[in-house]
Amino acid sequence: MLFPELEGHPGASVVLLHAHPDDETLATGGLMARLVADGCRVVLVTGTRGERGEVVPGPLKSLEGTPELAGVRVTELAAAMHALGVADHRFLGAGASTEAHSARAVGSAPRIYADSGMQWGPDGTAVAADDAPFDALSLAPIDEIVDDILVVVRDVAPRLLVSYDERGGYGHPDHVRMHDAAVAVSKATGIPLYRVVADWDGDAPFGGSDVVVPLGPQRASKFAALAAHSTQLTVDGGDIVLSGGQRHTVADTEVFRRFPTL
Repeated sequence: MLFPELEGHPGASVVLLHAHPDDETLATGGLMARLVADGCRVVLVTGTRGERGEVVPGPLKSLEGTPELAGVRVTELAAAMHALGVADHRFLGAGASTEAHSARAVGSAPRIYADSGMQWGPDGTAVAADDAPFDALSLAPIDEIVDDILVVVRDVAPRLLVSYDERGGYGHPDHVRMHDAAVAVSKATGIPLYRVVADWDGDAPFGGSDVVVPLGPQRASKFAALAAHSTQLTVDGGDIVLSGGQRHTVADTEVFRRFPTL
């Protein structure tokens, strides 16, 4: 098993906490496919539907800023999960009956967490958009988010949680909110949390609690899942091209670090 916490627990559950569709594949697609191959139950919880994100140039660009984009991204996410072999996906909050299972605390009012959008702050860090809606994930009370996640935790009894680092990778406020909620859930339940090491450069030494996941046989699954997110990125060989034209080479490994570090 990749993680020491999974040794001796065949079929154990692992819950991954992400903010928007495509985050799960970009940051943890290799891990998810590997865990499935190892016989684990992989459960993805997605905070929002990514409805405020940009759309790649081309015939789908007209979806940008429209209500229809959310539904398209839900469909893309389902296709990505199929490519990774993940059968259990839930949206945070109470979703539409046509979507995957939702995660909402019993007795709570209906709630769909909205994408906060983002803009670049004066220090170069991503911050919530000035026009973030009142029901944005980044503005939601942390206790409400935690209570919703605990619905999933009680249902599947995970051995591990996986989410972002304290910066949410690059500072997106929705990522940071999901990280903060993951930390709170871990502290409340004692379930170990592993965080994505977003800034590992391939040469830096690993820490004692680091887990390195080579893409290996799961490479094809990760790239198929990336391709499913066709409103958000384009796959070009071993690279992805984002909506703004930014090109990134897909790393051969994914790295995770236990929080707090051992």
